[in-house]
This record gives sequence, structure tokens and C-alpha cells, in this order.
Amino acid sequence: MIATAKYESDDLRVSFTCRMERCDYGVPRSPSWWEPDVATIEIADLEMLGVSLDPKALPKDLVDAIYGLTDELDWEGEDD
Repeated sequence: MIATAKYESDDLRVSFTCRMERCDYGVPRSPSWWEPDVATIEIADLEMLGVSLDPKALPKDLVDAIYGLTDELDWEGEDD
């Protein structure tokens, strides 16, 4: 499953995509849920101060900080 999440503030808007993985407790009949596969998170769109930017053109530390914003986002999934 592919999922998207958005971060928005006054000066920054970022859209992320990632693959979701089904998780469970590893025992029969345990509940299952979907979580983002953090290794697959990508920045789909990035806008700072109203200007669209290519994340590849930014310093690594800044891109890492932007990826750090995903920790508290809600992901919305759609089937492949």
C-alpha cells in the first residue's frame, strides 16, 4: 500500500509518500495495523515561503530535518 502525508506551517509545505507495511504482534489472531516503512519515505513536493524547491538541491542537514517532520504525521493509504 502507498500512503501520503502532508506537513503544513506558515512558511513550509511538504508532501511525503511511502510504502506501508502490515504489522502485528506475531501471534495467531493478533490484531494487525499499517505503519509507514520509513526506509521508503520520499519528499513528493516541497514549498518554502511560497517557492517550490527540489529537495536534492538543499543541504543534507536541512533535508534530514524535513524528513524528521514525518514522525508525528498521519498517513493516508491507498492500495497499489
